[in-house]
Amino acid sequence: MSRQEPTASPEDKVPTPSDDYDMEEESKMRYVTSIERLSREEGREEGREEGREEGREEGREEGQLEGQQEVVLSLIEERFGPLDDSLRKNVRKAGREQILRWAKRILSASSLDDVFAT
Repeated sequence: MSRQEPTASPEDKVPTPSDDYDMEEESKMRYVTSIERLSREEGREEGREEGREEGREEGREEGQLEGQQEVVLSLIEERFGPLDDSLRKNVRKAGREQILRWAKRILSASSLDDVFAT
């Protein structure tokens, strides 16, 4: 009878130095170079600057609209007298296009209804 050699199971395998190296490489995080780090920082700073600029632009636009709304309110009151709160709220909620329409109508309107007509 011939004797059979026992077969090794994967658990019985003796690790070799190259096996250790492969495991170490798999478990390590990717090395980030100084240039990559600087590039990321520059990208973040550019993003922050773009956000600040967008915020400033939005602030300017909101400020301009508020100024236009105040001018329309002032012109209406000068021409037709004090406004009630609901009309003031409507003017303060209005967008740029509507404010410009009302501002033009103030010049020729004979009543508040003419200014705010749709």
